[in-house]
Amino acid sequence: MAPPSTGQVLLADDLSALQVLHAVLADTVAAFPGAFGAVGLPATAEAFRSVYPDVLPRFEASRLASDSRSAIARHLAAALAANLVWRDESGARPLQEALAEPADPLPLETHAFDGRSGWQPELVYRGERWEATRLAELGGLLVSRRMITPGAGDALAWVGESLLDAGVLQLTGRKIAVLGGGAEMAPTRLWLASGADVLWLDTQPPPRSWWQKPGMSGRLFWPGGNADLLTKPQAVLATLIEFAGGTPLDLGLYAYAPGQARELRLTASMSALVNALPDELVASVTMLVSPTTPTAMSASDLAAMDARLAARPLWEAALARLGLLGSGGGRVAVGDAAATRTVVAIQGASYQAAQYLGKIMMAESWASPDRSGSVRSQPLRVSANTAAITRTRSLSHPVFAAAFGGAAAFGVETLTPRQSRRVNGLLAVHDWMHPDLPVPGAVRVHGGTEEDELVSPNGEGTDRPPQP
Repeated sequence: MAPPSTGQVLLADDLSALQVLHAVLADTVAAFPGAFGAVGLPATAEAFRSVYPDVLPRFEASRLASDSRSAIARHLAAALAANLVWRDESGARPLQEALAEPADPLPLETHAFDGRSGWQPELVYRGERWEATRLAELGGLLVSRRMITPGAGDALAWVGESLLDAGVLQLTGRKIAVLGGGAEMAPTRLWLASGADVLWLDTQPPPRSWWQKPGMSGRLFWPGGNADLLTKPQAVLATLIEFAGGTPLDLGLYAYAPGQARELRLTASMSALVNALPDELVASVTMLVSPTTPTAMSASDLAAMDARLAARPLWEAALARLGLLGSGGGRVAVGDAAATRTVVAIQGASYQAAQYLGKIMMAESWASPDRSGSVRSQPLRVSANTAAITRTRSLSHPVFAAAFGGAAAFGVETLTPRQSRRVNGLLAVHDWMHPDLPVPGAVRVHGGTEEDELVSPNGEGTDRPPQP
């Protein structure tokens, strides 16, 4: 086979992420004119730049209220895919077309850990260690504190009651491919400790310190060179197929990098790889949705927010009346549908485009039983849960530091990366193995329901967004 061409995944026509987001929304408004009459989408990308934190929640609330909700999601996902190209010395062509070209898989290295397989998923929360056998109790506490939705509490209870054997989770025999295996939010090591065969795909190799971890189990596979999803997507696809060996894969989509629209390009590239895999090789797809992206609010979410608003202390109500907690509140409602109003502009348009188009819309289009206009013949099992507000390394911004410092006073809790990995790793396994198909977005680890905005969404963005 001829050596692969050198190229990279880019946005079509050298557009910026903001321009792509605006163009995709504008195209969708034109395609579904009856659904978005009150959105107020500006005519130009430049005008959109200063108002997208307000427009995007209105757009999602309008989509949720529409009878064409799923069709709109598929349209948005397809429009994003159409704006992704592979550019090499022969020119630019659609990424999905380039992925159909033959490529050699990346040579893999392997390490088999000799510890006894099984992960005991204990968690430290508020100074108390919660053993694996107390997952149902922990879930109930987190629900009572409005840290997680009731669906997340039920999921933790089910894992504890149905999947654990003497407090141990066993994943022996499962094949898990983690795109972005070294991402701070990826539960890679935990799934490996459960005895699974894990394929690590990242620009850096796995840490050799894992070799010295006592009791580690499972088998770890990784490319000897880097597995950059933006420069080697064809080889990554071939590697996934070879690693699968005819066995369905659990695919974890965690790759992340800021700057140069890489958030959007990486997320869309991972989606393109999933779409290029045969149906029989995809057991599940897992991703994490940011808590600062507009998502659907359930009746229990709205009731909890109203209860929190009614019971808030006098000092908080006084600050709200003075306009010191932002304006507009934490939700947008259209009819009986509501979406969170939590966009933070300093995260940048690329981050929001990746989260909203590349994750939420793609997840809904994959999971929908209505396959009209879909690139896949069968709905996928998709775990797309809202992640906790997590103090990751990428949150090194003074605004977020100030917000974290004051959030607790408003009943909003943040988690450490270790806590998030454990909670989200368990919720993902629930979504893989529960008899019922998961509903993307139904499970949320939101950290607390709050009607006021604790971080103002207004102002120009920087290029240092947080994970996931």
